[in-house]
Formats: sequence, structure tokens, C-alpha cells
Amino acid sequence: MSPFASPSGSPSGSAGKLPATIGSAAERVSLDTFTRRLIRLDRGAESILEDAKSFPETPMIQLAAAAFCLLGQTAAADAAGRAYLDAAAPLLRGATDRERRWEAMLRRWLAHDHLGALDQAEALTALWPTDLLAAKIAEFFYYVLGQEHEAPRFRAHMDRLVPANPDDADLLAMAAFAEELCGDLPAAEATVGRALAIDPDQPWAHHCVAHIHLRRGDADAGIAALEGFLPSWIASGRFAHCHNGWHLALAHLDRLDRDRALDLFRRHVWGIAPDLVFEQVDAIALLWRLELAGASVDALWPVIAAHVAGHLGSHYMPFLDAHFVYALARAGQADTVAAWQREVARRTASGDAEAARSWATFGGPLIEAVAAFATGDARKAAALLDPVMSLATIGGGSDAQVDLFRQTYFHALVRSGRKADARAYWSSALGEKPASDLDRWRLALAA
Repeated sequence: MSPFASPSGSPSGSAGKLPATIGSAAERVSLDTFTRRLIRLDRGAESILEDAKSFPETPMIQLAAAAFCLLGQTAAADAAGRAYLDAAAPLLRGATDRERRWEAMLRRWLAHDHLGALDQAEALTALWPTDLLAAKIAEFFYYVLGQEHEAPRFRAHMDRLVPANPDDADLLAMAAFAEELCGDLPAAEATVGRALAIDPDQPWAHHCVAHIHLRRGDADAGIAALEGFLPSWIASGRFAHCHNGWHLALAHLDRLDRDRALDLFRRHVWGIAPDLVFEQVDAIALLWRLELAGASVDALWPVIAAHVAGHLGSHYMPFLDAHFVYALARAGQADTVAAWQREVARRTASGDAEAARSWATFGGPLIEAVAAFATGDARKAAALLDPVMSLATIGGGSDAQVDLFRQTYFHALVRSGRKADARAYWSSALGEKPASDLDRWRLALAA
């Protein structure tokens, strides 16, 4: 199941007259509708699966259905995506160059070759700069490869596309996010302002606003903006609702309002679509941060762990595995954690480009450290993280998401008696950003 699945929705705008083997206006409407729903993170993108049944001879609809499935990041989602790709294969002999390139990108994605898939996605938009569906999928690949690490590449990609799509709020929201990831807050504010002037309810623009306030260290302004946006997220797709709710909870947690953060967890982050990987990760990350901030959430871990244990063996990126292992360890599932660590060791030693780039360098030590920290061995966790924290951005996730690993390292240092190291590390991590209430509470632990 894709993270964007939800019961209904309405298209906005048009995907444009991109090359595709289309036999009817209805097929074009199907593709345009899916594209707009997906890139806006709107409800109803899953209707492409029904359309794939209605138009079994249309290659781009089969490819779009495959892409929708692959966003699910589970073995079952991969199997569904493979079926749509296999259905598309015989249709591609007389198809357009664009459709054949799409198939090549999706095959690499299915093989978890995200580096190769990203190359293909960028090549697609270089040839067809209005292919915003390819652009949105490229944004997902930056996430898998580490959005902060890939930020300059992400921004360069968006900078290429904005002139061809100057009034597209969905693309402008992506472009603003890339600018924020590069630390260029004035540019991000200007671009997100353009997006919101076109579409005040654009949820990914709201997401960029959350990132801007978080990077600036202005929790009060972030809370004021995001609380105002919150009602519109409920009408968005599940991913936007959940993830933006997660950002609002982080802003409240920065003010040490643990109760409001936990209320947002219960109302907006967890429990609406608990089998979606994105919802699982946001839920785990928020509970993990609540624990680091002194809250007791022990009773919630077994509920989440029941939904993530089945991901054993998937290994999409270290970022995901670290979250799953933490939840399982906090739920007391020692045997599953041990099995997961053995699987991670195999993934790390597999020898492919992503194993060398992300798993051997950072992912393997991170996941072992997370398991140790979650079970009370702070000294082991700190020792494992000492040599690799400079690589934290390479394992997947955004700047805000990866910050959880920095917080965990800080607490591992404190709990292992290395308070001077903890103070020095967190002061360096803060840089010129003003300390939040949570930062001051945290630093007091290291006094």
C-alpha cells in the first residue's frame, strides 16, 4: 500500500501534454489526475490502481500504478509494483521514449538501486521539465539517500524545473524545501511564499514553513503558523496529515509541552493508517523524542512494534531500519532485534553501491547503537556512534528527521558519564541557532 492512499480526492491543474501512448481522453484524465493528486500529496491517488484495471493496454497508467505501489516501502508493495511493471513490459515495444525511460527508472527502484533510479529520474526531467511526477519521485529518492546530504543536488534539480513551471505551487513547495535543506532560508521563504500565494492549502508548502521555523529555532512562530494550517491537513492525503502533524508536535516539544505533543501523536500522527510505513516512522520518531525529553510512553511501544516486525529483511535505508529496531527494542522484542541486526550485517556486507555508501559507513553502526541505547547500554551506543556521527546525513531522512540521531548521541554521552563531551557536541550542533526550552533542559542534564 502506498503512503499516499486515502479514500477520495479531486485533481487540480494538469500534468501537461507529455509524451505517452494514450488512446482516449479518459486515459489522459487518469494520468493528469493521478499526477496532481500525488505531487500535491492529496487524497485519491490510489485511484490509479482501479484505472490500471480499466486501461490495461495503456503503458503509462501501468507504470504510474507501479510507482504508486513502490512508494509503500514494503515487500508486499514491491510485489504489487513488480506486477504492474510486468504488465507494462509487453506494451512498451511501441511506446514512447519517455515511457521506456520511466520503466528503466522503476526497475532500478524495484531493485532498491536508488542511486541509479535517481539518475534516471533526473534524466527524465532534463528531457521533459514539465514531468512533475518524475520530479516528485526524485524527491523521494533524495529522502532515501539523505535529503540534507543530497540537498545541493536536489536544489539544482528544482532550479532547472522552476522556469518551466513558474506558477506550479506543488513544484514551488518542493523547490522551497530544497532551498531550506541547503540552509538558504531567505530563498526558501520567498519561494514558499509564492507557492502559498497560488495555493494557500498546499500541504508541502506548509511542511517547508515548519522546516524554516525549526531551522531558525523559532518554535512560537512555528506553532502559530502550523496550528493555523492544521485543519486543512485533515483533508489532505494521509502522509501530509501525519507528517505535518509530526512537525507541529516537534514545535510543541521544543517548548517542553509534552502533553500537547502526545495529544498530537494520538489525534494526528498514529492510528489512522498504522500499516503505512510513513505513519509508523513518524510515530516511532515522535515517541522516541518524547522519551528523550523525559516523557514516559512505555505502554505505546508494543502497539507500534506489532506493525513493524514484518519489515524484517526489507532494508530500504538505514534511517528506516533504525526506527524499526528502536521500536522493537523498546517493546522488549529481543529475538527480533537480534535477527534484524544479523540481516543488517548481511546488507552491509552485500557489496553494492548503496551498501558501501550508506550501510557500511553509517547504517550498520547506527542500528547497532540504537539497539544498545534502547536497551539501556548507553556506553556501547556512544562508542559506536563516536566515529560515525559526521556521516549521519547519508542514511536517509531530512535534516529534521536526522536530528533525532544527534539527540540520541547526546543522551548516550550523558548517560555514559561523558557530560563534557555531550555539552561540546550539542553546542556545536546548535551552532548559531538559539537554544529552545528543550535544548536548555537537555543541556542541564549535562551540567
